[in-house]
Formats: sequence, C-alpha cells, structure tokens
Amino acid sequence: MKKILVPVDFSENTWSVCQYALLLAGNESTEIRLFNSFFDQVIVTDSSFPTGIDTETMINEQLLMDIRQRSENDIQLLQSRLIDQVRSKGLKNIKVVYTLEGGEPEFEILDMENEYKPDLIVMGTHGSGEKGFLEGSVSKKIMDHAKAPVFAIPELKDNPVIGRVLYLSEISDADIPVLDKTFSILKHYNPALFFLHLLISNERQEAQERLKPIENHFADKEREGNITYHILPESNIQDDIEAFIREHDISLVAFIPHKKGFFKRLFYQGITKKNLLQTNMPLLAIRET
Repeated sequence: MKKILVPVDFSENTWSVCQYALLLAGNESTEIRLFNSFFDQVIVTDSSFPTGIDTETMINEQLLMDIRQRSENDIQLLQSRLIDQVRSKGLKNIKVVYTLEGGEPEFEILDMENEYKPDLIVMGTHGSGEKGFLEGSVSKKIMDHAKAPVFAIPELKDNPVIGRVLYLSEISDADIPVLDKTFSILKHYNPALFFLHLLISNERQEAQERLKPIENHFADKEREGNITYHILPESNIQDDIEAFIREHDISLVAFIPHKKGFFKRLFYQGITKKNLLQTNMPLLAIRET
C-alpha cells in the first residue's frame, strides 16, 4: 500500500494540497494520512497576586485543551470531507486517516516521517501565517531534511494535473537516480519531462559532455518523447525559468533541494526560492540518494 503523508494547517490552500494528494494516489491502494501539529506551549504571564501561578496554570491548561480540540475538530472535518470525495469518485482503494501531535511543526513532521515512513509527503507552500515557504516556514525545512520526496503545493484555482514537468539541473551524477525516481513517482501520468540546464558563461561544450551519460541512460524515453534536453544561455535566472514555464506549459517543477548548484546560483544573484514560488507552480523536491 502506498503511503502519503499530508501535513495540514487548515490554511486557505489546504484543500489544494489534499486534491494533489488524491491525484498522486490515483487508482492505487493508498493510505492518505492527514497530519497536524498544533501549538502546545505553556504561556507564562507575570502576576502580582499570590494565587497567580495557580490561576495561570489553570488558564494555560484550559487554553491548550481548547487548542487541541479545535485542531481535532478541524482535522476530522477535513477527513470527513475528503472521505466523501473519495466515495463520490468511487475510489475504493483509498483510505484517509489522521494524526494530531502537539509541538513545533517542522520537528513533528520529520518525526512523523521517521515513524510512518511515507512514500511521499504532500504539503502547502504557504502556511496560515501567509509566509512563503522560504521565509523561515516549515515547507523549506521539510524539503531540505525529509528522506521522502516532497511535493510543495500552492493554492490552485483549477483541479490539479500532472502533464509537463520541468526538471532543473546542474548536470551531475545525482541526476540519473533522481530522474529515475521522478519517472517512477509519476509513471501513471506519462509525463513529458523537460530537462533544463542554464549555462554559465561559455560552458556549453563541457555541459554537453556531462550530459551524455544521462542521455544514454534515458535513450528509450527520449525516443518515446518522454524527455527532452534544453541547454540555454542564462540571462536572468528567475526570468529564464518563468519564461520556460510559460512557453512549455509546465505543470510541475522538480529539483534536488541541495545548497549547491542551481539554488546556490540563485542566492548569488540575490534571488531566493520564494521567487520560484511566485510562479504559483507545484514543486517536487527529491533528495540525492
């Protein structure tokens, strides 16, 4: 059975995240586990009354009970809504369950991953605080540290689709296993994958040489039209990527979330991953194996 971990915070794009998880479940036997980490820290206030500590303890205990109850109500409502959708679509192989934990979301999600061992993690790119996932938010930390592939999903206006996938590459030994994993995850959607490398200065010949082992490995997929290679001169890396996404009608951007290579070059230009997110594009981060 496939297992998909879906961290949720009940923000506006939570439903988009759940729809993407259903899309990835497809017709396979799948367990979707909704996961919420709620605030459970004791609030200490200053009091000049002798009974202040006892009073504050009672207030804190009640407050934490209320927070947990609200989270439980919200996640049960979300579970019920998702189960209704699964039934209405006649998807008999999909099970929807949930887990609640108190604590810091990034730590609790990673602990949950270690315990649950999901095949995929699907979460939002923006939380309830309206911050981009690269402004210290949870999604970036999960992308950087999770062992499982992580889909980061913005709020989507239309039903999610997986058609044309952009893979951003620095052309390295890591590309072959990561691309194999990408094709495996998306096999039911028969995606057209666009392999994009943006040139620095006059490195085209060197890049083409480094590309040859990848082309040889995926020769069958290239003949079938499932992968094409694009080595383009870089002008402004953000504008280049956005233009490529528009030109080729990309529906998903995949990358290796390491600190080197592509994103290192972004940072040198004063651009953050937040700029990539402004394309409102689902992202897939697959760590090197």
